[in-house]
Amino acid sequence: MDLGGSILALKFRIHPLFFVAVLAYTLLGGLPAYAVAFVAVTLHELAHAAVARLVGGEELVVTLMPYGAMMSAKGVLPHFGAILIAGPLSNLIVASLTLSVCWLFPELYGGCKTFLRANLLIATVNLLPAYPLDGGRLLRLLFPREWARGVSNVCTLAVGGASFVVFGMSRNLSALLFSIFMFSYFFAFCVRHVTRLSDGDPLYSLVKTDEEGRILPARIRQKGGRSRRLSPAEITRYCLVYPRETSIGEILSREEKRA
Repeated sequence: MDLGGSILALKFRIHPLFFVAVLAYTLLGGLPAYAVAFVAVTLHELAHAAVARLVGGEELVVTLMPYGAMMSAKGVLPHFGAILIAGPLSNLIVASLTLSVCWLFPELYGGCKTFLRANLLIATVNLLPAYPLDGGRLLRLLFPREWARGVSNVCTLAVGGASFVVFGMSRNLSALLFSIFMFSYFFAFCVRHVTRLSDGDPLYSLVKTDEEGRILPARIRQKGGRSRRLSPAEITRYCLVYPRETSIGEILSREEKRA
């Protein structure tokens, strides 16, 4: 659902499962705390969007999800590190301001403590080096090496597991939703998938990439029940040598004759 809002030329969308989460929290009596946490999450994403807009980001969209929210943009965002840091930093600033108000007016602490805790928790969790959290993206940005990707992947799995343990101990619905999100992201994006095709498919169908633009390996089903695995290096070489419409089977046949 597109609300067509335009804060900083920003569009808001609502994922259908967001309404399911609201209904579940309403039935369980946790809607007020969920609403407060969602305000903190929205501030987090607005901070991302504000910095993205300042550095030239276009077509910014904030999507409200059952576990929180996420910002997306068209194309590659410049100064991505500053955009990443803006989210957790905004929560820490808001938490500091809230704490200052409570120090000046102690009688307000009871009403502000949920909001204070929500901002601190969101900032802390997002700084963890787990992908796709801000900390995990920042780790990969600062250290574009395979070890950094591996560390962030392991952390993604660990955070998902820890969240599920928290749910088991406290029956906290937010922990369950976050755990599902982290596990689903791990298996969808952190695990390197293999493209499965037949030898009658054209060469261009081999070129499929992961979220970071790396070519995925492929497994080709050949006649007689055989299969052949192609590495990203082989796929790249074939794309440079053969026309894109050439069938994969013809390419493999030519390569066997050359060998």
